[in-house]
Amino acid sequence: SEKSSSFKCGTFGASSLQQRNFATGAFDGKLQIWDLESMQIPIYSVKGHKEIINDIDGVGGLGIGEGAPEIVTGSRDGSVKVWDPRQKNDPVAAMEPGEGEDKRDCWTVAFGHAYNQHDRCVCAGYDNGDIKLFDLRNMSLRWETNIKNGVCCVEFDRKDISMNKLVATTLESKFHVFDMRTQHPTKGFASLTEKAHKSTVWNVRHLPQNRDIFMTTGGTGTLCLWK
Repeated sequence: SEKSSSFKCGTFGASSLQQRNFATGAFDGKLQIWDLESMQIPIYSVKGHKEIINDIDGVGGLGIGEGAPEIVTGSRDGSVKVWDPRQKNDPVAAMEPGEGEDKRDCWTVAFGHAYNQHDRCVCAGYDNGDIKLFDLRNMSLRWETNIKNGVCCVEFDRKDISMNKLVATTLESKFHVFDMRTQHPTKGFASLTEKAHKSTVWNVRHLPQNRDIFMTTGGTGTLCLWK
């Protein structure tokens, strides 16, 4: 199927195996959900953001993560929004820059900590190196840090367990691994930094069968497998 406007990202994360619904984020800021059996018009469509949706993630579908099926979008307009496909038009949560705050381009978003019906977190990475962890249960900013370089990708080692490990990759050949099990009141989470690829580290993906193993993809065309 081909559509008239360009897509930037997509996920099956909020869909069950029976439904096979694909959620997409577009260059015009639209969030749409498509039934792959019938692609003529989307089953859900909302103008979610004023600018391009850079990244999208889903949880609660495919038997991964407790709680309602939800989709998170991160956009160039600086906002991160959480959507429940059963609720039309309005996000169930929105994390936006406050009055007078700089609007930073959000490049990457990821769900985590969805191990029961009530808890879940969203991690967002920005073009200026900011990483922000939003607690959706308390609707608050739980933690933030800056890794001094544009954040290309963030991923928890698993979405459906209590937070364990978070990996963030950056523009200039580094990635950071955060130990999310214990949060220090002032210092935040312990972390390790590794240099790889000699170029932008575009992506990180954990192995579902063993979350100690993950792969990073680099701008030089290289793949690195880590343990």
